[in-house]
Amino acid sequence: MEETQVSSTQTKKEENSVLFKKLTKKNEQYMLSLNKTLIEKNMSETKKEDIFNEMLKKLVERQKTGETARQLYGTVTECANQLIDQPEKIQTGPSENWKIALDGGLMIGGLFSLITGLSGLFNNVEETASSLGIITTLLNFIVGGLVILWISKNMPDRKKPKKGGMFRYILVSTIGMLSLMVVMTGSMIVIPAAVNVPINAIGNIVVGVLAFVAKYFAKRKLNIRGGLF
Repeated sequence: MEETQVSSTQTKKEENSVLFKKLTKKNEQYMLSLNKTLIEKNMSETKKEDIFNEMLKKLVERQKTGETARQLYGTVTECANQLIDQPEKIQTGPSENWKIALDGGLMIGGLFSLITGLSGLFNNVEETASSLGIITTLLNFIVGGLVILWISKNMPDRKKPKKGGMFRYILVSTIGMLSLMVVMTGSMIVIPAAVNVPINAIGNIVVGVLAFVAKYFAKRKLNIRGGLF
């Protein structure tokens, strides 16, 4: 029985070695880091090779469509902890809609706030003309997240290509971003400054930086997969 198990592990190890050579450099580095982490966590060789065999087969196939190990399994630390605690339940594929929307909203909202703040800081223009209002900023985060979610749901699948998939993606992306701009511009025009209080340049920069920091930690903590960023 023991000899059979050793033989099976060796076979898996040899198969994994072949699969490993088919990985992209980025995915190869991910798996090397994961291997090191699992060794440090004292995972048995047999269990590790079994898990790697399944992961590598899926990764070799999915990387053909541009997906990375990070997108499939989260960070190395998150994946390792999940394998140690629940080795049979490795989460793959896109995250829940609200997580993708959160990630996208923080990205879009942070980007616009940062650009607006830097523009107001380095250009000699009036504060109200160079700043986003509080309501506009909030709408930017919320609508931006929904737009990114919508766009991500319409990304063409190279594994299962559909007729007009790329055209649909471009159309949805264009409509989505134009809608965001209309909402932002409309809110600045329609909502009075007394309600939509302008945020000064420094304030916008702070909001932008905090949004990117929040995005970084949310992506790691919630293991957000999929989306555009």
